[in-house]
Amino acid sequence: MRINRAAHATAAIVLVAGLAGCGGGGSKDTATSGASAAPTSAGTDNTAPGTGADAYKTNDPYVSGQVSTAAPKTIVFSGFAFVPTTITAKPGEEWTEDNQDIATHNISTLAAAKAKGTGGDIAPDVDPGKKATFKMPTKPGKYKVVCFYHQQMTATITVKK
Repeated sequence: MRINRAAHATAAIVLVAGLAGCGGGGSKDTATSGASAAPTSAGTDNTAPGTGADAYKTNDPYVSGQVSTAAPKTIVFSGFAFVPTTITAKPGEEWTEDNQDIATHNISTLAAAKAKGTGGDIAPDVDPGKKATFKMPTKPGKYKVVCFYHQQMTATITVKK
């Protein structure tokens, strides 16, 4: 029994001594407190966020939450915004909705958005991760549009021959 107690006491002392050397405000001497992360070249610290492997571009859709461009004749829903926000199309032309967002979206005129129902008078609901085709209005003009469900999403569609 004595050997067991002595072994436990020794293990506890070693554990406490080991934890004391793990940082947490102890000595600044690297020989006793462990090595610190040093800048790798000319003052550059590759462990800082946004550097080295963590570097990113501000137009990265995973950073900004929004894609920056859309394929021709495509309106992308991304980051709770339309991409692009200014669209020019021909009357009755076929376009694609590409929902890269986490919520269902559609394209509604302001009048439809204010009416009861679910809007979508320009283009129907599209679930997250899905695409749908639709036809642009046949009447030339400028249409201010929103997503019926998320009316902070705005764009302008100009239909002309």
